[in-house]
Amino acid sequence: MIVDINVQNFQQALIQASMSKTVVIYFHAQQVPECQPMTPLLERLIGADSAHIDLAKVDVADPQLQSLAVQLGLQALPAMVAFKDGQPVDVLEGPQDEAALKAFLQPYQPNEAAQLLAQAKQTLGQDPQAAYGLLQQARTLEDSPAIRLCLAEAALALNKLEESKQLLATIGMADQDSQYQHILARLQLAEEAADSPELRELEQKLAETPDSPALKEELAVLYFQAGRQEEALQLLIEVLRQDLAFGDAKKRFLDMLTTMGADPVASRYRRKLYSMLY
Repeated sequence: MIVDINVQNFQQALIQASMSKTVVIYFHAQQVPECQPMTPLLERLIGADSAHIDLAKVDVADPQLQSLAVQLGLQALPAMVAFKDGQPVDVLEGPQDEAALKAFLQPYQPNEAAQLLAQAKQTLGQDPQAAYGLLQQARTLEDSPAIRLCLAEAALALNKLEESKQLLATIGMADQDSQYQHILARLQLAEEAADSPELRELEQKLAETPDSPALKEELAVLYFQAGRQEEALQLLIEVLRQDLAFGDAKKRFLDMLTTMGADPVASRYRRKLYSMLY
């Protein structure tokens, strides 16, 4: 939010607002030339809809507001004071370029990785594939335990059991909180379900008849349902190499690739199929 401070809204827009977010108080005056380029620049960098910072503009030409600048000991205009919990925490005085303003605001704004993580958490329940993509982006920016833990949860929701297991293995003891324990318990249940008697029986049949495309297709479906996606794709690519038109193998293969989205494993097997088709 961007607000012009006056005597009436001073308490609410500065003191009360700073209890829930950072308020940057911007002291300026129309008659000070250095303020002219800084005002729109600061408004653009903070934005009218920021969830983390309010910009409170104080025109020191107003006699009723001059005392605020005096109380804060300001010596030059323009000036910025970061306010949190009703107290000043940082001051920047004099004309500044965009780089200096960004550096001043940076501690009070979440970084891109944190924003992606927050967005992924909101998305995970409705669209785990979208959340998975956001978390992969976040991890390229910051490989933190929080991001890896959320990525493990998204991978589990997408039945990527091995990936989820590998991610959980990277979480140190200090970060093994209730979320970690919840994901671990769900993963263990999923792994138990993935090793069903039906699946083991089909594996035995295929071992006895290793060239059967029908058994490979059937087992591939069970593998995919059990989160063993790469094994499923490998079986189907073997079927398609034998007979590109066998049963529903090609359709199943394409459906699996679609479900996996931008997964690197899916991309690799997609290229294998294209090399056979073209």
